[in-house]
Amino acid sequence: MYTVSITRLRVRTVFYMPLFMLHALRTMRQAQKAPGVLGVETRFEKNNVVWTKTIWSEESAMKKYRASGAHQIAMRLLAEMCNEASYTRWEQNEPALPTWEEAHAKILQTGKLSKLKHPSALHTAGKTAPEQMMPGFVPPMPPA
Repeated sequence: MYTVSITRLRVRTVFYMPLFMLHALRTMRQAQKAPGVLGVETRFEKNNVVWTKTIWSEESAMKKYRASGAHQIAMRLLAEMCNEASYTRWEQNEPALPTWEEAHAKILQTGKLSKLKHPSALHTAGKTAPEQMMPGFVPPMPPA
């Protein structure tokens, strides 16, 4: 079985975007090199929304990544920088990343909210994402 992890983050103001992007690039590089990772992808939407999806050979590899290095540092800043933050995780038989449509559906079905200092109305209402998937784009991945 393979572990899939999805996150949806909304940076609460454009003024936090440079700091957010610095940490996002560092965590992406860390993820690309992490033992057990099989795939990493990021998606941007309007209104400062960033999605990530990763797939891992086993859950323990994902947990080790999550609790170390650049990712651990970025997680400490999340509550201040973001006004929406949700995640979900599941096991699947195939070693392939799900589509963004599948990721969106899963976060609506099984997503959990992170604790934030300045939650948006959507987050306060207990919603993990808008019901409709927003248009977005997938940027090229930075070199590992």
